[in-house]
Amino acid sequence: MPKIAIVTDSTSDLPKEIAKQYNITIVPLNVHFGDETLLDGIDINSKQFFHKLVESEYHPQTSQPSVGTFIKTYETLLKNYDNILSIHISSKLSATYNSALQASNELSSSTKNITVLDSLTGTVALGAIVTKIAKMNKENVSMENLIQESNSLFNKNEFFGFVPTLEYLAKGGRIGKARAFMGSLLKVKPMLSCVDGLIDSVGKVRTLDKGMEFLIDKMNDHKIDSLFIVHANSEDRAKILFDKAKESIDPAKIEIAEFGPVVGTHVGPGAFGIGFTIE
Repeated sequence: MPKIAIVTDSTSDLPKEIAKQYNITIVPLNVHFGDETLLDGIDINSKQFFHKLVESEYHPQTSQPSVGTFIKTYETLLKNYDNILSIHISSKLSATYNSALQASNELSSSTKNITVLDSLTGTVALGAIVTKIAKMNKENVSMENLIQESNSLFNKNEFFGFVPTLEYLAKGGRIGKARAFMGSLLKVKPMLSCVDGLIDSVGKVRTLDKGMEFLIDKMNDHKIDSLFIVHANSEDRAKILFDKAKESIDPAKIEIAEFGPVVGTHVGPGAFGIGFTIE
């Protein structure tokens, strides 16, 4: 059975212990504070980032990994693996997928063993997909079947999130169709999702508690295979969601994660949400 490497990027917001457990390679995106460039999850973690977000005179900017970074990653992995399956954030939200694809194409003269896929989602919805594929990979599933299952999961995943303000999404240019809510932010808070690869508003609430209820309802509306709860300095909210989720979902299928610096740049402090794959 060919050995297969699973690759994703840091917008998946996967906890390091999950990546290590399932042998997932995470390629970091970049976070820029003025002239300072930091690698997401390597040079700066979530707690450090949200502190810096408040203290810095600069609003951070983000950028995709370079083609060269992907080439180096793939070349290193191909020394020990026969194939690479590389699954990334929606190409409509980031140029990360395009960098990975270009790297794959540049290496195609020497190898055709790299498959790059556009998940059309992000954060822990992407994380949930990649984790499931990595679990299958540990069971020696073929490359063909891993690709087929990945494409199936792209249509069987959800992300729902609460952000206290759209300010950060607007500054980062990731607000998408949710821009319609900008004029009414004093009255309502948007509930966001990834729809057709873009950030979109899928509901509105007036309070944090109503936002929690919205997410709990979404969990109850689906037969969930695996669930990631994610937060930005909102551990108390994540714990409440975990306690509610375990009433109907096996706790072994639930993970708590933190929004990493790149996603945190766009959602801001106080955000929380859920990402899951559907049975």
